[in-house]
Amino acid sequence: MKKALSVILILVMAIAIFITGTSCAKQKEAVLRVGTHAEYPPFEYKKGDEFAGVDMDIVKALAEKMKIKYTIIDMDFDALIPSLTSDKIDLAISSITITEERKKRIDYSAPYYTANQVILAKTDFTQQIEKLEDLGQFRIGAQNGTTGQLYVNDNLVKKNLMDKKNLKKYSRLIESVTDLLNENIDFVIMDDSAARGYIKLKPLKIVYKIVTDEKYGIALPKNSPYKARINAALEELNKSGEIDSILARN
Repeated sequence: MKKALSVILILVMAIAIFITGTSCAKQKEAVLRVGTHAEYPPFEYKKGDEFAGVDMDIVKALAEKMKIKYTIIDMDFDALIPSLTSDKIDLAISSITITEERKKRIDYSAPYYTANQVILAKTDFTQQIEKLEDLGQFRIGAQNGTTGQLYVNDNLVKKNLMDKKNLKKYSRLIESVTDLLNENIDFVIMDDSAARGYIKLKPLKIVYKIVTDEKYGIALPKNSPYKARINAALEELNKSGEIDSILARN
């Protein structure tokens, strides 16, 4: 009887160890939760049901280097940073400019792209915009929370060069572009990277460039355990020329 009980006890312990080990293995199999705003071609957009663009290709390449699975979570751009700080996502990649203000709340990877701001108008716009002050008389649309919106606010509205009601803020960039095409606003400000994508799709043109020399980075929560691995993978992708290849094919 005692031997039988001992055998049963050993079997129970073995099963418990197996279950615990299996559970731990599942817990260790991390899946990166990647936030993006997929309305910013050519960097992030939807092609049917699939995510596409420069940033999406970079995430795929990073995940392969890091040997980790990932899932894309689409959301409004101004929800990305709150989602990072509330542990809803592990990282955000969405043409996010590295700024000192954002660094107060989040961290960044090493930069992987440099952008500037441009002013888009309809192709039939004929006036010449020669200096920043010339923009003050027009209605400008901007995606809320972007560096473009902040630039117009800081350099035109706050300096009384533009009536604040002429800065129209949108939760989605495509909404501002649609309003521009419908002539409800005169211009849209956006990164030059996104402007190139929209010019291919819509009757739009660049009428003014603002050199801001912005660096895109992958946004991370403070003290992210993934930062070192992401930076190491980014460095490998840069050295191998893969980042340049991704930019060229998009």
